[in-house]
Amino acid sequence: MHEGIFIAASAGLKQGKKLEVIANNLANVNNTGFKKDSLVFKEFMPPFPPDQGLEAGRNALLPPENSNSNVSYVGISDQYTDYSPGAFKRTDGVLDVALNGPGYISVSTEEGVRYTRNGNLRLNTKSQLVNQKGQQIQNEQGNPIVIDAPGADISIDQEGNISAGTGLNNLVIGKIKVVDFENTKSLEKIGDGLFHQTDPEAKIKPAKGTGVRQGFLENSNVSTVEEMTDMLATLRLFETYQKMIQSIDSMDDQSVNDIGRVG
Repeated sequence: MHEGIFIAASAGLKQGKKLEVIANNLANVNNTGFKKDSLVFKEFMPPFPPDQGLEAGRNALLPPENSNSNVSYVGISDQYTDYSPGAFKRTDGVLDVALNGPGYISVSTEEGVRYTRNGNLRLNTKSQLVNQKGQQIQNEQGNPIVIDAPGADISIDQEGNISAGTGLNNLVIGKIKVVDFENTKSLEKIGDGLFHQTDPEAKIKPAKGTGVRQGFLENSNVSTVEEMTDMLATLRLFETYQKMIQSIDSMDDQSVNDIGRVG
C-alpha cells in the first residue's frame, strides 16, 4: 500500500481526536468551573526511536522499519488543560462561592481528597457543607464543615471563613480549605468538575492572593464561538485528508490497470 495513504490516515485520525476534544469542551460549556482541553500536534520523522513518547509507531500507523525516512507523520505530543479562569456569574446564592484567583476547593470523596473550582454548594441532611454530588467540603484541618444554625444568616468572607448569626453575634463556623499546586500538569480530570492529583510527591500549598466570593459561580472558560470555529476548520482538514486517501487509492488502481494492459 502506498505510504501516502498511511501519512494521510495518520493526520486524519489526529484530526478525529481533536474533534473529540472540541466536542467534549462544547458539551461542558455550561458546567460551572469546567476547564477546556487542547491538543499539541508534533511532526514525527521516521525511523521512530523505540522509546519515543506517546507511542510514535501507533501515531504513525505504519511500522517504523517500513517507513520512508524522507517523509513525516502527524502525532499528538500532548493533551493539556487550560486553567485560565472563567467569567463570574452572580447568583446571590448564600452557599455559592467562586475563587477569584488560582486554587481549588478541597473535597472529600470515597476515593480520597479531590479538588474543584465548582463552588455550587449546599447543606446535606447532617448540616454538612457539600457539593451537588453530596461530597463533603473540607475545612482547614481536612474535616467536614457543619453549619447547624437554623434561621441564621450565613456569610463567607474573602478568606473563606464561614460565620452564621444575625449580624450582632456571629458564630465562626470554619474555613473552606482552598489549596494550590506548584505544578498543575499532574492534575487529572475525573468528572463532575473534580480533579485528582496523580503525583503523590506534588507539593500542596495555600492559595495565596485568592479571594472567595460569596453569591457567585465561575463559568467554564470555554468560548463557544472559538470552539465552533475550530471545529469547522478541523472538519475541513479531516475531509481534505479523506480526499487525499481517495486520490492516492485511485492512482494506485489506475497504475495497476495500466500495467495490466501493457503486459
